[in-house]
Amino acid sequence: MSTQSIINALAGLSPDTDKATLMTAVDDAVDGIVKELKAHAGGKVEPEVAQATQTTLTFLEACGQLKDPEFTQRARIRASELLDAFDKASSGDAPRRKKRRKKRPTGADGKSAGTAKGPAKGKSAKGKGAAKKPAAAAKMEKPWEDTPFTEAFTENICKYLRKRAMLWYVPQHTLTPTPFPLSTRFGDNLVTAIKEHFMHRFFTNRRIMVLGDELKARNFEESAFREIFDKPKKANPVRSMWEDGLGDIERFLTSDKPPPQKSAKTKVTTKKTGGFLGFFQKEEKVVEREAVADTTELDHAKAFWNTIAGPEVTYSPPKMEDFIFLKSLFEYYPEQVDEEQQAVKQMLQQEYGSNQAREGAARDHLNALIKDTAPCSGELTALWVYLTAKDAFGYNVFKSFTSSHGTSAEQRRRALPYFLRWIPDFTEQEAPSRL
Repeated sequence: MSTQSIINALAGLSPDTDKATLMTAVDDAVDGIVKELKAHAGGKVEPEVAQATQTTLTFLEACGQLKDPEFTQRARIRASELLDAFDKASSGDAPRRKKRRKKRPTGADGKSAGTAKGPAKGKSAKGKGAAKKPAAAAKMEKPWEDTPFTEAFTENICKYLRKRAMLWYVPQHTLTPTPFPLSTRFGDNLVTAIKEHFMHRFFTNRRIMVLGDELKARNFEESAFREIFDKPKKANPVRSMWEDGLGDIERFLTSDKPPPQKSAKTKVTTKKTGGFLGFFQKEEKVVEREAVADTTELDHAKAFWNTIAGPEVTYSPPKMEDFIFLKSLFEYYPEQVDEEQQAVKQMLQQEYGSNQAREGAARDHLNALIKDTAPCSGELTALWVYLTAKDAFGYNVFKSFTSSHGTSAEQRRRALPYFLRWIPDFTEQEAPSRL
C-alpha cells in the first residue's frame, strides 16, 4: 500500500464507519507506514512517508474520542508503535501528538534561576517551603489501560499457569527447604511476577488484544479463555508470547551484551528549517550523539526473576536451567499428569504388596514418562511418587530407578537433575534404614 493510498483510505472513513472497518484501516495504515520506515532506517525519511505518518497519528488521535475502551486502547498501542518506528528510522524528532504537548517549564532553555519568572527557588507560589518530591513509584507504569478484557485475561492466565506449576504439590513431606514445584509460595510469587513484570508483553501485542472481541462475545468466561490457552502451539498466540517472553528474560539475565538503544541525545545548532504542520523540523549539523540504553525490559527481567528466585524466598528457588520448566507449563495437562501419578503409585503399591506383580514395572513406566512426556514432567512425577508412596518406593526400587540412568553419580545427576537435586543419591550405598 502506497503512502498516498493510506492517506486516501483514512480520508474516506466517517463517524458512521463500523468498528471492524476502522480496525482494519488502522492496522493497514500503521503496518504500511512501519514497513516504509524500516526500509529507510537510519536515513532520511521521505516527505510523503512523513506526511502519511502525521496523517495517521492525527486519525489515531481522533480515535481516542470514541467511547469504545477496547478500540481506544488499540489505537493508542498502534500510535505508540508508529512513533517508535519513526524514532528508529530518523535521527530527527519523532512527531508528537498535540494533546501530549506540554508548556515548556520555566528555565528549560538553560537560563539561570534568577532570570526566570515565578517564585524564587525553594519557595512555593504562596511563599511557603518547596513541596516535597513525590516518592518513587514502587511499580513500573503500565503501558496499557485496564479494560474488562485485560482484567479478565490477567486473572485467567495467572490462574491457568499457577495451576500447572503446582501439579506436583505435596502437602506433607520432610524436604527442607521445599522444592519450588512443591511450594504454594512459589505459585503465589509466580502470579505476582506475571502480573507486574510480564503482562505488558501481552497487552502491547496486537494478536493478544484482538482476542478481546472473540472473548467478549462469551462474556469473558473462564472456559472461553481455557479453550484458547489449550490450543496447539501454532494456533496459540498466548503460548507463543509466553515462551518467547521467557526466552527474552533468560537472555537478558545471562547475556553480556548491553541493552538495545532506545534513543540518542543530540547536541545541535538551534536553527531549524522545513517541517510539516509544525512537525518534522530538521536541525542542522549534529555536533554530538550519545546513545541511551533502553533498560526497561532488562529491569522487568531482573524483577521477574527476583520475585520467584530472589534471596528472600523461603523455598528451594529455581535456577537458570529451570526456565525449561516455566516454558513448558502450557504442555502440562492436569488430567494427564494426575493419571500418570496415580498409575505409577498403583504399580509401586502392587509390587510392594504382592508377589505376583511384575518387578520393575513402576521403574519402566517412570522411565517411559521421563522419555516421552513434556520436559521435567516425568522426573517431577517420580519425585511426587517418592514422597507420597514412602513405603512402596523402597531402596530396591530407588536403586533400580536411578541406576538405569547412569553408572556414576555425575551421569545420574545429569540424567535426573530434578529428582536428584532434592533427594540424596543412595544408589551406591548400603540400604539405609529409611530413604
